[in-house]
Amino acid sequence: MTFAPSPGTGASTSPERRFPGAYFLVSGAAMLAGFPLFLAVLVAPFPLGWVLIFLACFCLFFNTGPTNTILANVTHPSMRAAGFALNIFVIHLLGDVISPVVIGVLSDKYSMEAGFFVVGIMFLAAGLLWLLGARHLRRDTELAPNRLPAFPAVASAPPS
Repeated sequence: MTFAPSPGTGASTSPERRFPGAYFLVSGAAMLAGFPLFLAVLVAPFPLGWVLIFLACFCLFFNTGPTNTILANVTHPSMRAAGFALNIFVIHLLGDVISPVVIGVLSDKYSMEAGFFVVGIMFLAAGLLWLLGARHLRRDTELAPNRLPAFPAVASAPPS
């Protein structure tokens, strides 16, 4: 899915000029569009299932470009690298680290479909959270450069 982030960024950059929350809206819309595709995979016969998996994954990764842009825009420049590092840690912790465990536990207790359905609910949760964030983007972007206090330059110690 390496090509999904580029269209996501392109789809949100033009509207961003007119509506500052477009990065969030595009991300939210992609996640909401991906949810029914993800559910359809659970019931579709194969090889149609492969097409649905592709489309669901495309929607899932469509937000990567816009969300990286959001993160870069709302993080103070001196904290940007740490912000991206924390973001990568959290998405892996809540994604590929815990998902197999959640699916396995639910699969053992109920069914594999139930496990995937619960994980699929995260499509909806993410989509709704992205949509809710849209109204805050302009203000957060404007405040980002001024969020940290200016620290005086540290004088270097004289050589001994």
